[in-house]
Amino acid sequence: MSDVVIEVKKLYKSFGGHQALKGIDLELNRGEVFGLLGINGAGKTTLIRILLGLLRPTSGNVSVFGLDPTRRAVDIRKRASLLPQECQVYELLTAYENIVYYGKMQSELPDKVIESRAVDLIRLIGLEGRENELTKGFSGGMKRKVLVARAMVADPELIFLDEPTTGIDVLGARTVRTLIKKLSKEHGKTVVLTTHDLTEINELCDRVGILVDGELVALGTPADLEEKFRSAHIEDVFVALVEGAV
Repeated sequence: MSDVVIEVKKLYKSFGGHQALKGIDLELNRGEVFGLLGINGAGKTTLIRILLGLLRPTSGNVSVFGLDPTRRAVDIRKRASLLPQECQVYELLTAYENIVYYGKMQSELPDKVIESRAVDLIRLIGLEGRENELTKGFSGGMKRKVLVARAMVADPELIFLDEPTTGIDVLGARTVRTLIKKLSKEHGKTVVLTTHDLTEINELCDRVGILVDGELVALGTPADLEEKFRSAHIEDVFVALVEGAV
């Protein structure tokens, strides 16, 4: 089995007269946590949608699990999961029901396996004792925890997490970060993470890619980028590249 999960070569995407992605080259390996950084409108969501077969590229080559997303999107999405930033729980279902329903809808795993994984995830994200309550009464942070668990219940090989710790308290955010580490290091999951909390990037990511106006202007480990751009923190690198100061 190849260690390469995602391979992108000379990827362009245009909407009318606007070029959203400009010649992206990228390769991600199994078990890697990859941080995809960029301000709103930089092209992050467009790239993720192309990888999942939700958008067609204008030109270039894209491969996910060795499959072409424009032809094999269904097969790719059976092995991948997406947690968008703008995503809602089903408020008239309990936390447990939310997770199980999504798992059974998205996966071909046996029902008992999904139900067992839901129980494990509820424990991992710290919702034991609340799993049988309707999520309508949950705080925003608690709902976000349910969504994180929902994205992972079907045991995907590739996980896209868009701002996974948004609205979660400090302890809950630490729990989510610990879960991401465990999934990548112990279970070989590939994680693509977008976040505005750049502390998370240093803690979680093996490599980082910085998108500016549709171009991948920097790619490497956080430490390598800090050294290359003579910055003390990846945040300084990011700001300098976005502002055109380097």
